[in-house]
Amino acid sequence: MTSHGVSALERLSRSVLALGGILDGSGWAQPSACPGWSNHDLLVHLVCTLREIADPASLPAPFPGSIERSNDVAVAAFRSEQPGHTLENYARLLRPALDALAEMQNEPAASAVVDFDDAGLYPAHLIADSLAFDHYCHLRHDLAAPRGTVEALEVTADETVMSASLTWLLAGLPQMSPSRLAASLTRPVVLSLSGPGGGSWSLVPAAAGKRISVEQGASSASEAQITASADSFHLWGTRRQPWREADLDIRGDERLATDVLDALHVF
Repeated sequence: MTSHGVSALERLSRSVLALGGILDGSGWAQPSACPGWSNHDLLVHLVCTLREIADPASLPAPFPGSIERSNDVAVAAFRSEQPGHTLENYARLLRPALDALAEMQNEPAASAVVDFDDAGLYPAHLIADSLAFDHYCHLRHDLAAPRGTVEALEVTADETVMSASLTWLLAGLPQMSPSRLAASLTRPVVLSLSGPGGGSWSLVPAAAGKRISVEQGASSASEAQITASADSFHLWGTRRQPWREADLDIRGDERLATDVLDALHVF
C-alpha cells in the first residue's frame, strides 16, 4: 500500500494552515498561477479535495468526464466564502479526511477501484497520494515560488512528500497522457528523477491490447534516457512549463525521447 501518502498530506496541511498568517485580503484576491483562479480559489479547491473524502454530500454535482471542469464547478460553489471561513473548513475537515484515507490503506478498501474520470481508474489506496500531489504542486508551484505570490510560504519537499506525489504521477502516466504517447513509445525510455523521492523508472511500450506501463528501475533495453529533478517533473510533466524550457537531459535516441516528452502529461 502507499500509506506514506497520508503522512505526506498531514505534513503539507501545515503549509495550508500557515497561509492565514501570510496572506491578507488583497493577497487572497491576487491571481494564482492556475488560470482563472485567485489564491483564495486555490485554497477553496484544496478544501474541496478534503470534502470529497470527509463530506462528499457538501459538493455540487461534478461535470461528467472532466476532473478540471469538476474542480471549477466546486470552486465556484464556495468562492463567495471569506478566506478565514475557508481556512476554518480546511481545519475542520482535515482530521476526518486523514482518518478516512488511513482506512483506505487497509483491505478490502485499499483495492477498491475509484473512477477519476478522464484521469483513469485507480485503487483507493492511491487517493492519499493524489491529494499529496495536488497539495504539493499547488502550494509549491502555484502559490509559492517561483511562479506564485507567496514568497514566505515554506512547502515541505522531503522524501515522504515527494515519494507520495511521484507515486501518483507515475501510476497515472499511462492513463492520463494522450493516446499518442502509446504510439510514440515504440521502445523503452528511462525517466530518471533526482532529489528526494527520486529514482529511475522505465516507460515500456504497450503489449497487444494493453496500455503502456511504468516499471521501477532502468530497463537494459531502453533506447533513451530523460533525466531531470523530481521537483521540475511536477512543472513540465503537468505542462505548467514546456519541457523544452526545463532543465532536463536527454541521452540516446533523441527523437524517441522528444516524441515521448511531447505526448507525456500527468495531473
